[in-house]
Amino acid sequence: MFEIYSSDTEEPQLNMSAFYGRKRYCSGKNYANMNVINENNAVNPTEQRINWSYLKFSIETAIEKLNPGNIRFTRNKLLQLNIVRAKGLLCQAIINAQSASLHCTNMYATLVSFINLEFPNVIELLLIRCICTFTNAHKFKEEDKYMQPILFITFMINHKVAKDGLAFDIIKLLIKSPTIHSMDMIKVILKVCGKKLKLNLQNELDLKYMFDTLENISQDKQIDKSVQCLAKTILTTYRDNFKDDEQQFDLVDPRKQYTHLLSLNSEYDPQYELDSFKYDLDYKSNEIIHRTNIRSVLKSKRKVYSFAKYDFDEMADDEDEFESETNMFSLSSNISIKKTISIMVNLKLSSLDIALELMQIKLKPGQEMQLCLTYLDCCFENSVVYNKFYGSILQNFCCMNELIVESLEIIFMQSYPIIHNYNPNKLVNLAKFFAQLLYSDSISWKVFSSVRLIESETSYSGRAYLKTIFKELIIHMGHDNLTKRILDPSLQTSVIGLFPFFNNHHSSRLCDYFFADIGLHDLTNQFIESFRGTPV
Repeated sequence: MFEIYSSDTEEPQLNMSAFYGRKRYCSGKNYANMNVINENNAVNPTEQRINWSYLKFSIETAIEKLNPGNIRFTRNKLLQLNIVRAKGLLCQAIINAQSASLHCTNMYATLVSFINLEFPNVIELLLIRCICTFTNAHKFKEEDKYMQPILFITFMINHKVAKDGLAFDIIKLLIKSPTIHSMDMIKVILKVCGKKLKLNLQNELDLKYMFDTLENISQDKQIDKSVQCLAKTILTTYRDNFKDDEQQFDLVDPRKQYTHLLSLNSEYDPQYELDSFKYDLDYKSNEIIHRTNIRSVLKSKRKVYSFAKYDFDEMADDEDEFESETNMFSLSSNISIKKTISIMVNLKLSSLDIALELMQIKLKPGQEMQLCLTYLDCCFENSVVYNKFYGSILQNFCCMNELIVESLEIIFMQSYPIIHNYNPNKLVNLAKFFAQLLYSDSISWKVFSSVRLIESETSYSGRAYLKTIFKELIIHMGHDNLTKRILDPSLQTSVIGLFPFFNNHHSSRLCDYFFADIGLHDLTNQFIESFRGTPV
């Protein structure tokens, strides 16, 4: 959560270095009063300019911290700000962020679709700016500037923020002068929102015109061969079949969305002057009106089940007053958690940042186990090679939440007896995962109390699982440190099952063979010597 300095007693200064260096901050609960630092002198141009700077900083910070897991939270924080007054700043911040991270365009489009439900006039300006960016780039033949506005517009069409006809307007303009770049842009449009265009029967004539024109381009010998090949590729790929290749969030009910009927055939004013400070004669009354209106909006948007600042519940209808409270770990929630974790990893967040985000999930008593199981499913369901990054995330998480440690220890002890039911890939990945938690001391080594290395209580899969764990421990700890840890007197009752020499000769042979195979030849003898007389 970003925080903004607010002073009740000190006279605010224009020096922004003082703003960044202040130690007094206010919480998000009191944020509704932030825009007016001193209500008695709110019409003062100096104070309005300072509030404008705070407003700009708050919007940019919120957009900068946006990730797939906090879309609704960011929406709520932005709604608390006066984005009607600062709609130029909001549009500028979103467009700049999307330009810097084109692969996250759908995330920004989802945020836009949320804001559009309450403030369509604000989002209309953003859409106008995207249209103007594209038309200006086309006018001056700056093809390298096509991608950002086209990608944003197509995702907004997917979210029903813009009408389908806008995509065809862009395609018709690009197809008039076919180049490699224009063909690439048409391919991008069809890849992102082609299925939506195809499903709308009103677009049948426009689709026919587009494909007929591409057919002519692919056969026109006067056109460059590379352009012809691209046209043929588009026809082959998208003429009869459209695929959803892009990540979809689908968090807003399309039936409630406001769709802007904009086109390329009209002239629009992007109102760039709104990005700069302008003195407001009715500043105080406008702020009061905004706070009053937004308070009722946010109150009506509250959900009976939520994951703190996360949108895991957004798979459900956001405003259904008759939906009963359900378990937070419903099937849709689990799917959404998996998607969120996967996207976080793809966004290159640090393991600590992701762990901090996971900490924000509100759990009911006993749901730590379910969260861990869902997380492990996410880690291993499509993994061929073990990714240590997943283990690093839980290492950090274990440091913050002892209940997660207990849950992981229980999962280890419960999974070992049924490890033969796992496919070989998952078995190896799970072994490496728990080995990472063990050598980092994220979980206790007492989990080995569930293991008995005898033929009647183990299987080939179980021995392979243990062997993988110990090989990983040797790699990261070394033979000497691992031996010292196993011989630690505090673990004698926990690891006794690994050395069942008290039972019979056959068990002793299996134990000797197992440890010799992983390079710990004398460990059995050292254990007998070290713990001679230990009660079993």
